[in-house]
Amino acid sequence: MAFKNNLFSTLTVIYLLIVCLISPHTSFGQLDVVRIIDQSIDESKKEAILILPGFGDSKKGRKNQTKFFDNKGYDLFIPVYINETSLEKCVEDYFQFYVKDSLSKYKKIHVFSYIIGSWTINNYINTYGVKNVATIVYDRSPIQERAPYIVNRYLTRIGKFKFGPVLKDLAETSYPVIKKDSIHIGILIESKATKIMRLYRKKTLKMGVLNWHVDSLYQPYDDYCYTWLNHDQMYNRFDVIGEEVLSFIKTGQFTVEAKRERYNWNPFKSYRKEGLK
Repeated sequence: MAFKNNLFSTLTVIYLLIVCLISPHTSFGQLDVVRIIDQSIDESKKEAILILPGFGDSKKGRKNQTKFFDNKGYDLFIPVYINETSLEKCVEDYFQFYVKDSLSKYKKIHVFSYIIGSWTINNYINTYGVKNVATIVYDRSPIQERAPYIVNRYLTRIGKFKFGPVLKDLAETSYPVIKKDSIHIGILIESKATKIMRLYRKKTLKMGVLNWHVDSLYQPYDDYCYTWLNHDQMYNRFDVIGEEVLSFIKTGQFTVEAKRERYNWNPFKSYRKEGLK
């Protein structure tokens, strides 16, 4: 038994080292994405989609995001805002992007935020106010939101190498709730564990029972839905989530077809074994 445990630990470390080596650093090699539909139209008459990626940010992910949201009737912005120093610095870098790219001039801003993006935009709003943010669609996950703690606690060196001190900062910071007020808020809830969280299933569950009810996410909302995707797939499968995000931006609601009841399955079981692609 001891041999099997040691072998599992060794293989886990090897797997994660490979991932770190072939995957880019959170911000390494990334460039701000700015897509303007028509330069002749004043920003005050236009609306923009702002995507705030998370630790899974990559060139491929930005390409997928841009491919889907480009030419949908909105200017598109995907900033490099994750600062490895701290969450506070992420907020500052987002603010600098907001000013530099004149986002304050737009009639409306519609935000699609991944996990650290949600912590960032909420802290920003709690500090500077709502301004012209009209919509926020949050990517939330009862499982993946435990990942910063798991990586920081059990894979400390890898976490520091790949993400820097901001990982520990996020792991130790509770979700910064914002009031709904004038903002239309939608919540997309992931329903599967990523490979890393499957590897650390037991340690993840030791943190407490997983609660899949939307109210357990402590964020007032207008609508919510569940997706069968895991966190890694949220950067690639816009054939699954793209139209839901656009529907919420346009109408303040997800589509009629959106799943509003949790999946009755083992979230740590590979999605491929569920017959999904």
